[in-house]
Amino acid sequence: MMKTILFWLFIAVIPLFAFSPEESPIDDRAKFLTEEERATFETYASELFEKTHFSLYLYTASSEVRNPKPLADSLCQSGMENDSLRAVIFIDGSSHFRYLAASPAAQKFISDEKAERLAQKFLLPEFRKDRYGQGIIVFGAELAKTVARWNDVRLQSRLPRPSKDGLPGIAWFLMIAVLAAVLIAFAYFARQNLRAKRRSKIREFGGFPHQKLDSGFGG
Repeated sequence: MMKTILFWLFIAVIPLFAFSPEESPIDDRAKFLTEEERATFETYASELFEKTHFSLYLYTASSEVRNPKPLADSLCQSGMENDSLRAVIFIDGSSHFRYLAASPAAQKFISDEKAERLAQKFLLPEFRKDRYGQGIIVFGAELAKTVARWNDVRLQSRLPRPSKDGLPGIAWFLMIAVLAAVLIAFAYFARQNLRAKRRSKIREFGGFPHQKLDSGFGG
């Protein structure tokens, strides 16, 4: 009962925090972003708005929100009368629940299916490594690039890319094990081949009559 009351209270007050193009596009209550990550998001979101009039916002809740869609939709709708081309990335405080709310005009550029594909490819891999800020800004950058391509423009901001990790320890172990097995096998077969050649020479030497020895017999 208490959770239901809090939920609807949140729905009621969330319009008070409506986004507008003149203000920061970020309300990071979960504190996922570093200052550098925040600046990166603001930079490409600002350029996207200047070139396409598409507003990209980010809202992170301070607590867990198991059903983020109503809250994200409410945020997206607030202030839409002056900013109809907009989308809001919503992520709850636990990082387990997320939603991308897009205005009717914005859905032309970013469908639910497209947003989910980008989230699976760019957002979730970083979240699984506890790189929440990196995942958010990379996901946002991919959304911005998608909108820019639809409008036939190119963003000049330095866009973040997914993290590139080296091979995991188990992969290095397997590679070394395979290499060692190949070397051992090569050494074994080379040794066997050498022994076979030696046995062949011994058989040739033991033949009768032998070309290199005068046996003392013969006519």
